[in-house]
Amino acid sequence: MSLSRLDYESFFDAIMSTIPSSILVIDAALTVVHASRNFLEKSHAARSETIGRRLEDIFPEAFRDTALAQEVHEVIRSGRTVLRRRMSYRAPGVLLRIYAYSICPLPLDRGRSAAILVMDDVTDLLRLADEVRQAQLHLASVVESAGDLIISTDARGRILTWNGAAEVACGFSAQEARDRSFVDLIALPEKSEAALWFAEIVRRDHRRAAEWPMIRRDGEAIPVSWTLSCMTDTSGHVTGIVVVGRNLVEQRALEAQIHQAEKLAALGMVIGGIAHEIRNPLGVSSAAAQLLKRRTGSPQMREECVEKVIGGIARASAVVENLLRFARPGRLGETVRVDVVETLRNAFAFASGEAAAATTVTWDVEEEAAPLYAEGAQNLIELVLINLIANAFQAMPGGGELSLAVRREGCEIVIEIGDTGSGIKETDLSRIFDPFFTTRAESRRSGLGLALSHSIVRQHGGSIGVRSRWGSGTHFTIRLPGAESGAKARRNAGLRHAASA
Repeated sequence: MSLSRLDYESFFDAIMSTIPSSILVIDAALTVVHASRNFLEKSHAARSETIGRRLEDIFPEAFRDTALAQEVHEVIRSGRTVLRRRMSYRAPGVLLRIYAYSICPLPLDRGRSAAILVMDDVTDLLRLADEVRQAQLHLASVVESAGDLIISTDARGRILTWNGAAEVACGFSAQEARDRSFVDLIALPEKSEAALWFAEIVRRDHRRAAEWPMIRRDGEAIPVSWTLSCMTDTSGHVTGIVVVGRNLVEQRALEAQIHQAEKLAALGMVIGGIAHEIRNPLGVSSAAAQLLKRRTGSPQMREECVEKVIGGIARASAVVENLLRFARPGRLGETVRVDVVETLRNAFAFASGEAAAATTVTWDVEEEAAPLYAEGAQNLIELVLINLIANAFQAMPGGGELSLAVRREGCEIVIEIGDTGSGIKETDLSRIFDPFFTTRAESRRSGLGLALSHSIVRQHGGSIGVRSRWGSGTHFTIRLPGAESGAKARRNAGLRHAASA
C-alpha cells in the first residue's frame, strides 16, 4: 500500500514534530518549504508567516554574522553535507546563545533539490562542558601541586596516573611509571604484604592504611605512609585504586633530630646531677684533707677530718654504684622466695629514722594462712621499699600519716605506700623517675632513689605507679609477680630491656 501525497505530508509533519530540534526544509531558491513545530515555537512565528518566505527573511538580525544562506546554496549545488557547525545569536540586552547546525541535501521529485537545516541550542551544554573542563583542570592542578604522592591504578595494580610529587620522590617520570605494577615499587619484606592486598582486593576492606618503603630509581628505599582506597562502579565492582602516599624522609630526619636533642638534654641533666652529687662529698673530703695536711688542731679534730674524708669517699662511691646499677641493671642473679610483708617491716624499721615525731603509721596487710611471697632479690626489693618510705617521711617534715598495705591480686603481689605530705605537682609527675630529679633542693638524697627503684621493679617483671595531688599527699603502687609466676615475668622484663637497649 502506498501513501498519498496528503498522507505523506502528514507523516513527515508528525516525524518533524517529534524531533527536539529546529528543522527547516529549504528549496533551491532558498525558500522555506517546511518548518518543524520546534522552530516555530522558538521563533514565535506562525506557520503561515514562515512557509514560502526566503531564508534570510525569517532569521533575525542577530544571526546575520553567519553566511547561512550561502552554505545552504552550496549544499544544494554540491550535494555535500555540512555537519555540526556553530552560529551565535547576538542581540542587545540578551545573553549570548550558541547554536549548532547541520545542513543535509534532500532530493525532491522531478529532479529538484532541497536542503534540510537542523539547529540545536547548545548554549547550556557548552556552558556545562566548560564548567566540567574547568573542574577537571582545577582537580588536575590540585593533584599536581599536592605535596603527597597521588597515584591511581587499575584493579590489578597497574599504574595509570602519577603526579609530580611521586616523580620527585621516586625519580620516575609519569610516562615511565605508567603501566608498571605498583607492587614492584615496594621494597622487601613489605612487598609480599602489598601484593597480597591487591590480589585479594575484592574480598578485603575497600580502604587500607599501611607503611611500605618505596624503591627509588637509584635503588634506595624511602619510608612512605600509604592510604589506599578502591574505586567502584554502580554494581560495586572494583575498577581502580587511588593511592595516596606521604613521604616520611623529612619527618624521620626531624624525629631523629628531636630524639638526639632529647638524648643530649637528658645526658646533660645526668652529667649535671653526677657532678653535683660527687662534687659535694669531694669538697668536704678535700677540705678535711687540707686540715690534715697542715697537721693543726687537736687529735679529736684530726679524727673528725679523717671520718669526713672516709664518709665523703663512701658517699661518692655510693652515688657511682647506684648510677651503675641504674644504667646497667642486667639480669637478676640468684633469686629466692621473698616474704613481702616481712621485707616491708624491715624497710620501715630501717627508714623510720627519717620520720617526724608526729607521724602515725597505718598497716593494711591481708591475713592469710601463708605469707605473701614474691620471687626475686630480697635486698633489692627492700632497697625499693626503703627509698619510697624514706621519701614519704621527707614529704612530711612536720608529721603526718604513712599508710602501708600489702595484698594479692591474681598472680601479683601489690604493695601500696602512701603519705599525707605536700604531694607532687602535676607538671613534675612525668619526671619523678628521671635520674637526679628531685623537688626538694635541701634534700640530702642523690635524686637517684626513684629512678633506681623503677629500674629494680622492672628487673623483677613488675611495675610501679604513682598518683598525687599537690597539697594532698602521694600514693605509690608496686606490683610484683607472685613467686609462682616471677620467673616468666623476669624473662619478659629482660626481653623488654634488651629491645629498649
